[in-house]
Amino acid sequence: MSELITAQNLDLVIKKNREIKEVVSAQAMKLQTNPAIMKVASAPQLALLILQGFGLVQMPIEDRFWSGAIFVKDGKIIPVVNTALPRANQYFAAWHEIYHLIFDKVSFDHFIEVENTLEERKAECFAACMLLNGVDRYFTELPEMDFVSKIFYCMSTFQAPYKAVLVSLYEYAIQSENEKLCRRIKEVFDLQFEDFPDRFRKLGLDDSLVSPSYVINTSFLQERIKKTRDLNPELYYHKDNEAYLMNIMAEIAMITRRRE
Repeated sequence: MSELITAQNLDLVIKKNREIKEVVSAQAMKLQTNPAIMKVASAPQLALLILQGFGLVQMPIEDRFWSGAIFVKDGKIIPVVNTALPRANQYFAAWHEIYHLIFDKVSFDHFIEVENTLEERKAECFAACMLLNGVDRYFTELPEMDFVSKIFYCMSTFQAPYKAVLVSLYEYAIQSENEKLCRRIKEVFDLQFEDFPDRFRKLGLDDSLVSPSYVINTSFLQERIKKTRDLNPELYYHKDNEAYLMNIMAEIAMITRRRE
């Protein structure tokens, strides 16, 4: 789980990013220059496909600050993504967790927590590298419009969350010594939008990016239970595991239907 970024600590975040940027950018480049990987899908969808290879579990969790995690138990690693968050946040969280799975050599002796701040910052920086490469150029070439609408266009084009776009643009503003842009970013950084879908529709943008998907996917766990049951049919605990999983799925489905 990453630290909460606000206008107040934005400069500290950018300072940390500068210290790790070279290493993390090189790690992102390993994937971006691998045609066998990148030709499979666009960067946002590719992240979910990669995680599926690790046994991705997707489920809605009512906590807007909890985007995902890697659970480690008995040597088994299971990535989880919260589908109650907007799709843009899910894509960013997926790349964040991919960093932990592929490059993080520190955090897997326990559930990933806030104290691993350096690895968490690297994971955030990695996700930005994978999704937001070129966002500064795109932003500067947009036609004249209100500032927040420009950010929404960047979100739509790069399939990334609001604050992730602003952090990347703030890095660009610092590097280019654009004080006006720095001030403008900080002015809107902590804004909360309860009507994201409406705002996107008014701009002619696809509002699904800023809406939750509420996907429930535990196919990996179900397949593992089935394989273990087929290998050891005489053991009874497989039925208990399957029943327990099905109860959880039913409860989640019921909660999800209440929101429709």
